[in-house]
Amino acid sequence: MDKFREIADYLGTYDGPPVTLMEVCGTHTASIVENGIEAMLSPKIRLITGPGCPVCVTVAEYIEKLMELSLKENTCVCSFGDMIRVPCERGSLRDAQAMGGRVMMLYSPLDLLEIAPKEPRTTFIFAAVGFETTTPLYALLLEELIKRDITNVKLLCALKTMPAVIDRVLGSGSGVTGMIAPGHVSVMTGSDIYKPFAENTASPLWWQALRAAPCWRLYGPFVSFRAKGWLKISIPRR
Repeated sequence: MDKFREIADYLGTYDGPPVTLMEVCGTHTASIVENGIEAMLSPKIRLITGPGCPVCVTVAEYIEKLMELSLKENTCVCSFGDMIRVPCERGSLRDAQAMGGRVMMLYSPLDLLEIAPKEPRTTFIFAAVGFETTTPLYALLLEELIKRDITNVKLLCALKTMPAVIDRVLGSGSGVTGMIAPGHVSVMTGSDIYKPFAENTASPLWWQALRAAPCWRLYGPFVSFRAKGWLKISIPRR
């Protein structure tokens, strides 16, 4: 608790060079907002929310294509629940459903292994959106579809890789001086993928647990590194 207060005092009274920190993971963002962490920071410390939710950064044209497909005869668009309400100019998958389109919410793409064989005349299209966290699941689905000779399931892919996103953010003149790497993606990829960014862009990257207290403790070293000019840091391993 004393260490926590020490970090809180340091971050709340910090008066060094301005620091802009980005958390990439949407779960980090939720933890920061729910616990009011931003309000506890000095005005010299600015937090920016990064592109950590693959659904939130999905382009409108992709949603429009899903809507169009759901309205086709003998076609069913399948998705996780969060995609169904994402809007575009023409509406959302929920709106397509109201117009007579067939849209099915699934908890897992693997559910199609049981659903699709029961309706061989229906083409099931899964909205394959995600970063490195969900890509292995789609690969497993494809492997099982081939193994079981199920031919009426397709994927409409909008998959993204996190290194490309981080490279774009750090190289775009955004002013980000440090970044908390995405938690879920880091579990899948490990930390080595972030080393080139720390080495080449002089921007510290760190990955951390998704709860509020670890995030809070992390800002102390981040700000200290920047204030002292320690721009290149290594990534801790678990």
